[in-house]
Amino acid sequence: MDPWRGFTLLEVLIAMAIFSIVGLASFQLLQSVRGIDRATATQTSAYRELSRALSVLDRDFIQLRYREVRDELGDRRAAVSVNDGYYVIEITRQGWNNPLQRPRSELQRVGYLVSGDRLERHVWFVLDRAEDSEPVIQPLMEGIDAFSAYLVMPDGDRKASISGDDLNELPIAIELTFSSKFWGDVTRFYDLPVFINEVIGAGNGDSLDGTEDESVREGGSGQEDGPPSPRPVTPQSPLSTSGDRL
Repeated sequence: MDPWRGFTLLEVLIAMAIFSIVGLASFQLLQSVRGIDRATATQTSAYRELSRALSVLDRDFIQLRYREVRDELGDRRAAVSVNDGYYVIEITRQGWNNPLQRPRSELQRVGYLVSGDRLERHVWFVLDRAEDSEPVIQPLMEGIDAFSAYLVMPDGDRKASISGDDLNELPIAIELTFSSKFWGDVTRFYDLPVFINEVIGAGNGDSLDGTEDESVREGGSGQEDGPPSPRPVTPQSPLSTSGDRL
């Protein structure tokens, strides 16, 4: 056998074909792994964004309080304003943390709307706004096609607005729905606090204006001798919508 004998042309072509097949398979495998990694990163980012947005919504609406405010023009805005004006929904919430112990309320006014394809949360540092009061804009989610709010009545009917004729049947919940390019339609329901208990002080001796009953101040139990007489309550709604202001 000749020790200086090299490879034939056929052997070189076969080797090149084998290396080409192996290289092509490796490249396809690498592309597949990179595609899976990008898809996983996109889904993870979208899930984190959705989780954060739902967490903010839950925090706001679970801590809803019936406290009306005044806008920049001095007009009264109801505690829960639905489809009335610039915002899809605008509410007053409690639980605003105050770690620096500043002399301010723990209540906060927040509003939600869609700007372009982004769901935004607007917050104010004051409840009763002045002409120069500007909200702080907090982006929540991208890729939002629509955002809607409905009031759920006791019979299960959904209303985008109510008027003064609906005082005898106040809503019991709020339905929020947003349409996302990634997640489709997402709906959340939030129970409304019982407004009548807020008005009468929930039987704790508070009067309608937040002061104690006279019998409690004098050291009594807040109840007179004999069966208690029902306290007259004038129906008022904490809600305001695109219909008559309540």
